[in-house]
Amino acid sequence: MQKNYLLLLAFSISTFCAMAQTDTLSQKDKLALDSMMKNDEFLKLMKDEAKSAVDVSIGFGNGAFSADNKAANATGVTNQLIIMPSVLYRTKTGFSFGITGFLTNSTVNNKLELYQTGLSAAYDYYGDDVRTGISYTRFLSDKNKYNTKSLYENDIFGYIKKAKGVIQPGLSLGFANGNYKEVVFRSELVTYTVPFSFPRRDTTVLIAGYDSTNNKTSYFSLSANVSHDFSFYKVFSKDDEFDFTPSLIVNFGSDKLTVTHTNKIFDRLKLQRLQNKKQMELTNKFQVQSVAASFDFTYSVGKFFLQPNLYLDYYLPETSSQRLSTIFSVTTGFTF
Repeated sequence: MQKNYLLLLAFSISTFCAMAQTDTLSQKDKLALDSMMKNDEFLKLMKDEAKSAVDVSIGFGNGAFSADNKAANATGVTNQLIIMPSVLYRTKTGFSFGITGFLTNSTVNNKLELYQTGLSAAYDYYGDDVRTGISYTRFLSDKNKYNTKSLYENDIFGYIKKAKGVIQPGLSLGFANGNYKEVVFRSELVTYTVPFSFPRRDTTVLIAGYDSTNNKTSYFSLSANVSHDFSFYKVFSKDDEFDFTPSLIVNFGSDKLTVTHTNKIFDRLKLQRLQNKKQMELTNKFQVQSVAASFDFTYSVGKFFLQPNLYLDYYLPETSSQRLSTIFSVTTGFTF
């Protein structure tokens, strides 16, 4: 009899616990939990142990001056198509190291040539509430050649961004500097006083020829942006993912360019007007430079990924050149 009472008591306790568990989780909560387990990227990452990976990719586009700073790329957009093969090693701790080649058609023989190589090191942190990172790229090129496609030697870029929310504000800082050579054909009428002439006599001469210069440049940028990350799963297959991030950006910046003429025109004719122009310094103070919109896309399935990007930049200060710059790139590759 006592044994039966004990069995009855155990059954009653287990029934009560089961009822309590059922009552504390409503049907709505169950559906929400199921959706989170299926779609939440953070929970998906928790299921897979963090590990190192290698990205092997190739991209093409028209942004050539900075690895990460789109505002810097918008300062000198050309219509030349640039091909960028790359290998990137990402560690599970957030560090990454990569090498990227930059190839385009030569203006001399119209053949594909490697005009610079970028060596990069970076650290990225993806937290629950914030994402942040910093990167450094060293560009290597032949500095004895006249090459206006390789403006910078050092490129530093850092960012911080809110990880969640309908509106995700962020800030980024960039600094780049370097040296490059340039050559252009130039002609100019110059009037000067003939030495030892009496009465005073002025004459006008035509100075024409190839004007070669050594240029030292630097560029600093500060950007404020708002964006939102959209993620879609099982778009074309059960294990693919599509991410879309639109951003609105305000760019602040300052730049400095020192131009030193190296051609013989300045040495052959000792003209005061030209001598004053032998070295010029052009400086733009820190100011609002542009407003921009960026559209980042990423599609991945298995080891394959595809990343198109479109960046539209509208220059605000007074200028005689085109205000709207369009930067695009498409990168595709595999992760191992």
